[in-house]
Amino acid sequence: MGKQRYTASKSRSQGRSAWSISFRHPVCRDADDKLGAKVRRGLGTADEAKADALVAEMNTLLSDESYWNIAERSRAEQRFTNSVVRAFYGPMESPAGSDLAAVRDAALPLPGRDEGYSRVLFMGTTGTGKTSLLRQLIGSHPDKDRFPSTSTGKTTIADIEVITSPGDFEAVVTFFPQRLIRTHVAESILEACKTAWRGDSDKRVARDLLNHKEQRFRLGYILGNWAPEAEAGDDDDWGDDPGTADEAEGPASESMPTENDREAMQSFLDSCLESIRELVEQSDRELSEELEEPLRKLAGDDQEAALALLVERLEKTDAYSTLIDAIMNEIGMRFNHLDGGKLTKRGGWPEKWTYSDGDREAFIRKIRWFSSNHHKAYGRLLTPVVQGIRVRGPLLAGFLDDVPKLVLLDGEGLGHTPESAANVSTHYTSRYALVDVILLVDNAEQPMQAAPLSVLRSVATGGYQDKLAIAFTHFDSVKGDNLPDFSAKRDHVLASLRSALSSLRDAIGDVAASALERKIEDRCFMLGMLDRPIDKIPGGPRKQLLHLAKSIEKAIEPEPRPDARPKYDPAGLAFAVQSAAGDFHSLWDARLGYRHRDGVYKEHWARVKALTRRVALRMDNCEYQHLMPVAELLGRLSEAISRFLDAPARWDPAPSDDDEAASAIAQIRAEVHTALHSFAMERIVEQHLVDWSRAFDYAGKGSTYERAQELRDIYGEAAPVPGIELSEVASDFLSAVRRLVFRAIKKGGGELVLSE
Repeated sequence: MGKQRYTASKSRSQGRSAWSISFRHPVCRDADDKLGAKVRRGLGTADEAKADALVAEMNTLLSDESYWNIAERSRAEQRFTNSVVRAFYGPMESPAGSDLAAVRDAALPLPGRDEGYSRVLFMGTTGTGKTSLLRQLIGSHPDKDRFPSTSTGKTTIADIEVITSPGDFEAVVTFFPQRLIRTHVAESILEACKTAWRGDSDKRVARDLLNHKEQRFRLGYILGNWAPEAEAGDDDDWGDDPGTADEAEGPASESMPTENDREAMQSFLDSCLESIRELVEQSDRELSEELEEPLRKLAGDDQEAALALLVERLEKTDAYSTLIDAIMNEIGMRFNHLDGGKLTKRGGWPEKWTYSDGDREAFIRKIRWFSSNHHKAYGRLLTPVVQGIRVRGPLLAGFLDDVPKLVLLDGEGLGHTPESAANVSTHYTSRYALVDVILLVDNAEQPMQAAPLSVLRSVATGGYQDKLAIAFTHFDSVKGDNLPDFSAKRDHVLASLRSALSSLRDAIGDVAASALERKIEDRCFMLGMLDRPIDKIPGGPRKQLLHLAKSIEKAIEPEPRPDARPKYDPAGLAFAVQSAAGDFHSLWDARLGYRHRDGVYKEHWARVKALTRRVALRMDNCEYQHLMPVAELLGRLSEAISRFLDAPARWDPAPSDDDEAASAIAQIRAEVHTALHSFAMERIVEQHLVDWSRAFDYAGKGSTYERAQELRDIYGEAAPVPGIELSEVASDFLSAVRRLVFRAIKKGGGELVLSE
């Protein structure tokens, strides 16, 4: 392997007798995304000779790359001391922000079915009105309360968890880790640099700095808007009413930025733009001299390659790191404006904020700072750095008489991806087993798009069709000469739903599709005018809201367990795995430019690199936009195995009807689906962290091709396609899937039989 790059040493703090070990981790990255994060762990001994022996063990581990993935931990445990193993593998097992739900649980636990609470997971495409529906269910006035916030674009990126319960109001807010925020800041700066390099105006450079291209991280909420002189025509009358309650009241008017604050924010943003232009010009000049050709005169693929080189050069400059540090310092200073509650930090960075109050109005004013998108508060809002908001209290819907026992879980909307192979993030699918209702919110005005269809696919093949309910919003806008009344309009919407389900039959199988079709229409709710106060909503929509609320309250009532037991011949499972792996590779080969696939296009190098960054750092759920390799492998396997489960070899005892058969199979599907989450994460990410880091680090000419080839190799080892002649890697993969499915069949109440 050549000269060893990583070595460990021992030390002890002043006044302490126990020794600690320090080393740079060969897989984990530091705050600047560079390999070799510093690790310091206690060794649990004051004996220097023992400490030296443990340091020697760590150096042996650091020198052998075969141990550098999480799957090798059990092998390491057989050779090395526990304290050494924990020190090395501990940082690899802690994705950014992975423990923040546990932080909220410690401060304000989520009640469950055993306490009489029904848990509801809200899902829906951005803009369909799912947060407006949540507002109605918790009695949040759209003008006076405005919690949670809504808009026509992406608004909710944090997990918002509401517990409706008598008593005082309580809240716990958790924040994204510093490293993740730093990554988003760095990407925003690079995007602004690209815009500046193309010669665009300061206005566009500021736009790209203050609004991350994913539209999830908006620096403008924290730093304030860049506000040059208004251009002619900017303020033409568009019919807005400046006198509305929403306009008149900010999140907390007494804490709004002052004129002096705005001047200081403008000055800081001006300095950022100046730094960006200096960065770009210096790097462009240096690269142009090295290439002996002006970068800006290149065109087509040559210009794209030059831009990639420019980005790599920018990332290596001290000025770039200095600008990131300056913005991070500004973000940190915004926490100083918090008034009330208790802010807890970890490692110098805010981890959580807790608050309680008996007064509803005062409580809402405080909590709004963490979810608001109000333009008058720009420069003070903490919304972009908030990872989760959990509130508890007597949040009573205006159409109910008593506070129901509900846990309402909302979050970021599904993307508007046109890709036919759209998938649902594992951030959501991993919750299916933990909730009582999966509430899909969709727009009644239009046919179902790819994102809600992907939810139906994942719910059906995951065995959770009995948990699914659909809230169709904007039902008041469903109009036509052929739709004279509510019944006709409802039939029109349901016909569209039936058409959507029919289109999924090939993907999810007849049994799963039929089971969904038989029951879902009774769990569809036609809603409208959700943006109005409840007293302004007519009787029809109010009745549907009440029907929905009562339905989800009853969702905790236990379903009878079927007596029927399916028995499976395992012979057909190999074909299911082959189909799933083949489909996964077809998808990614098209994205990486190795083959053609209808509806899937080659991904831009910057998106592929952004994905490798997120996996290498284990942040953002190891996903970037619609690129979700873990969710995609899980989805393909889940669908293929679901079709295998549709056809038991026989039953003993036999089901009494189709519903009992579907219910028996659904229990096994759910066991498979749950197990596949950890399996897919281990195969795609945990066993290949070194490879993902290498893919992210590729730079210079040809790096796009090298990165694509690295990903293809990762996927080839993680999910090889079993053929007639099984390679060792394919055999191991097939055997692992078989073990997972066989355990799920037995746990779900089924049995295995051998072929005759």
